[in-house]
Amino acid sequence: MKIDIFFFAALFSLGFLIVVLEFVRTKKLKEQYSLLWLLIGAVMIILSLWRNLLNLVAHWLGIFYAPSLLFMLGILFSFALILHYSVIISKLHTQNVRMAQEIGILNKKIEDLSERVNGGEMVENNTTDTV
Repeated sequence: MKIDIFFFAALFSLGFLIVVLEFVRTKKLKEQYSLLWLLIGAVMIILSLWRNLLNLVAHWLGIFYAPSLLFMLGILFSFALILHYSVIISKLHTQNVRMAQEIGILNKKIEDLSERVNGGEMVENNTTDTV
């Protein structure tokens, strides 16, 4: 019995969608990030079930070898994903710097209040060691 590659691709795509949904269900993947992966899974299922769609789209775009369209789409998806994660990392870095500054300010205020309460005697504060 010969297994059709398109049938195998559809099964793989369906399995991919199930894994993404399971990650969302178990909170290993946030919903906002899952939308991109669900879209990719749906496109993979559509392309594997509708065999001529890839050829039609490639012809419409002027691409002579249809599988190269998949390669191009994969590269574009990778660039979009890298850009998206770069934006997230930049945002998190800014938040991290701000929180570190706020913690420094709060520690200084605690130090000043401690000095004021203890009449100039400095009491050791171990709260920063536990962080």
